[in-house]
Amino acid sequence: MNNILGKNRGKFAFSLLVATMTLNAFAISQASAQVQIAAVEKNQLTVGKTYYIAADNLNLRSSNSTAAGNIVGQLSMNDEVTVISTLDGSTPLVQIRLIKSKSVPTNIAPQLFVSKDYLSEKPFTAPVLKYFVIQNVATEKTRVYERCTTYPGCPHKLVMESDMVVGRNEEGTKSDRYAYMTWLGHSRIATWVKFYSDGMQTYPSWYTAGQDLKTIPKPISKNSSRVIGSRKWLTEKNGKDTVYGAFGWYAAKLSPADDVNGVNSQWMHGTIGWGVDGSDAIDITRGFFMNMFSNPGSHGCTRLENRAIAFLRENLPVGTDIYRVYARESTRERQVILSDDSVIPLTRYRDNYNNPMRWDYILLTDGAQKSGGLSADATNIINKAIPVIQGQNFLEQGSYMVDQYPTAYQLNYKNSASSGKSGDRYRIDAGKSKEPTNFRGYFLVDEGRFIDYQHPDARIVKGKVKISGLIDFRTTVPEHLKATGYHYPPNVIY
Repeated sequence: MNNILGKNRGKFAFSLLVATMTLNAFAISQASAQVQIAAVEKNQLTVGKTYYIAADNLNLRSSNSTAAGNIVGQLSMNDEVTVISTLDGSTPLVQIRLIKSKSVPTNIAPQLFVSKDYLSEKPFTAPVLKYFVIQNVATEKTRVYERCTTYPGCPHKLVMESDMVVGRNEEGTKSDRYAYMTWLGHSRIATWVKFYSDGMQTYPSWYTAGQDLKTIPKPISKNSSRVIGSRKWLTEKNGKDTVYGAFGWYAAKLSPADDVNGVNSQWMHGTIGWGVDGSDAIDITRGFFMNMFSNPGSHGCTRLENRAIAFLRENLPVGTDIYRVYARESTRERQVILSDDSVIPLTRYRDNYNNPMRWDYILLTDGAQKSGGLSADATNIINKAIPVIQGQNFLEQGSYMVDQYPTAYQLNYKNSASSGKSGDRYRIDAGKSKEPTNFRGYFLVDEGRFIDYQHPDARIVKGKVKISGLIDFRTTVPEHLKATGYHYPPNVIY
């Protein structure tokens, strides 16, 4: 989580937050329950036989103990293991040899152990989900694509583009200079939580079940300035400054979550403020003076405005792929700007240019602090005749205009890294025309695919990126995300 104590309150330490929670155990019980199997007895297992993992985030251990200290990674659905020993009846663990894993190297430890309760003789065939997400940390943009399955290698279609805030790299811990950066790689949504807060309530929930609605801070925009409005979301907890409602309306927990081979519990979630505030809570983090007095970036989580995260909650089910990249952006087609500054838009998205899609929401208190808590989709609430009672469960209603037109953002080194307009948030390049670039390949924002892309080399950029998550997107690019051919990147401004 973002720590707002880096600067004192008198200097207006609005370190808007949000970020990485260090989970002691993203426990097996929290694994995305995509497959249900009955717990097996050890005498039903066959030594030397290969089994499939029947859970996501299954703790992989280096010794025959269920203590937290021996977890070396977390296995994913359909990873393959061979049982070496069933051990004795005093432990729920069995010793295995790791044959194949999407998230953990097979040689991660000399001895390996897992729970017997999540072994299956048959693989689970997961449905191909309609949407996937690409978050470009370099440009601080979140994009959702509708997956194309018409033919192999077909281009995907953008259905949402939105700003986000990523982890800050200007400060870290004593042991890790870049501890608060957003890690790159492939993960999946494990669960959605409504009005989440950490277990110790270090950052109070945006709304807590049973809370008096009048105690929720007022909208940021209902003040003389956004800065003043945002300050009203500062609060105290146990004598320390903190931020009220830091995780916003919804939080998507991602898997694998661990800090060994996972995504360091860097989730995707909302922020402070109300829907009526629009992107104020995001835009304020870009300000020059704000970044002079405090660092409003996160501790690694990706933060979106609340209307945007509510839209994602409604449309992205558990299991949705999340790809985090650090890339230059481009488009397959060329967008033409005429001499009078009018635009000939991309042919494929002509109908979406300056024509966002309207999504109506009704935010209720129902499902607070619950995994899978009620979404805010107005149509769903109306069709199901869910009670909406002013002063009791009703919080807000409104519309979110969903940007469905892809815009490739350029590298502009005249803008500061924290402005959201540089295209190189972590400054992996010197920003000089004669210096070589550390970007590798391009991200086609109109297709949701990559040309010759690889994550930046962590050694060359001196630790300014961290790559982890599922193995298929560490050193390679999944086939459905690959593209070749011509494209039109915007000019770089030095």
